Amino acid sequence: MGKAPRRQEHLRARREMIRYETAEAEEVGRRVDALVPNWRARAAKATQQMAAQQKFSGDGPSWSDVKPVYMRFQHNKCIFCERPLAGEVAGKVEQDVEHFRPKNALKPWPPKQPKGQPAPYVFGTGAAGAGYYWLAYELTNYAASCKPCNSTRKANYFPIASGNRGGAGQDVAALNAGEQPFLPYPLGTVDVDPETLIAFDGIVAKPIAADGPDHRRALVTIDFFGLNTREELWADRFRTISDLWTKLELIETSSDARRVETATRGVEDVLSDAAPQASCARSFYRLYKSDPIAAYDTYLVAERFWRSKLRPAES
Repeated sequence: MGKAPRRQEHLRARREMIRYETAEAEEVGRRVDALVPNWRARAAKATQQMAAQQKFSGDGPSWSDVKPVYMRFQHNKCIFCERPLAGEVAGKVEQDVEHFRPKNALKPWPPKQPKGQPAPYVFGTGAAGAGYYWLAYELTNYAASCKPCNSTRKANYFPIASGNRGGAGQDVAALNAGEQPFLPYPLGTVDVDPETLIAFDGIVAKPIAADGPDHRRALVTIDFFGLNTREELWADRFRTISDLWTKLELIETSSDARRVETATRGVEDVLSDAAPQASCARSFYRLYKSDPIAAYDTYLVAERFWRSKLRPAES
């Protein structure tokens, strides 16, 4: 049997975190209405009350009621770190509804450094603030995230490049323009595509831009969510590129058309929005397509790191 025709050139590859383009405001609202028909009306009433009080109150509907909408958009992955999470039964406990702009008082990020330690950045990241109470029930201010990203890291922080935080009542577009947030919002197209900011060298997240605002956004995002310091993410990414490498090599070397076809479908799955660590996979795929030898070297470096840091007994 002759070799099957190669299909790699048709496979889709882009760049942590990834954009979910279908999650535009209108579609999010439509799905919320279908799931909880009176949710938006109750949210609007609560938002009016908060506008009069000029502070957050918990008198509105439960945002957990609409959590499945975001879980489905995100294919049960964390919006920030792309870690796979449980589905709609167990996932209601494991996944949090993340308020992208915090509803309560904001803390400065990064936290104050110990005495004698230099500041981590040469640029400002925004001061404390009153919080974005008027966005507490705004659907375009929500996402689904894992607890390590939300509770441990995101909390009541929201770093911005501008020295001035937006005023009460401003919508997301106006806030983005005025505040220049460092953290990208991956749902819909209200913000830039995160894959234009961050790519991967093996299992390590790196800014794409060498300098400038996009470099700073990527750097802060990587540091903020601990994308290069969390063992569970290293493990996920190594498994991803290991699986991808095996499939790509089979496509290149096998003379069995059926095995090649199966591997090709597998590569398409690994690169899809629904796959864990899709951004890492896409970066590795691009490298493989442009320089297979460099891809192999990158794979070996990732493997050595995996064995030394995550499985030291086998190194």
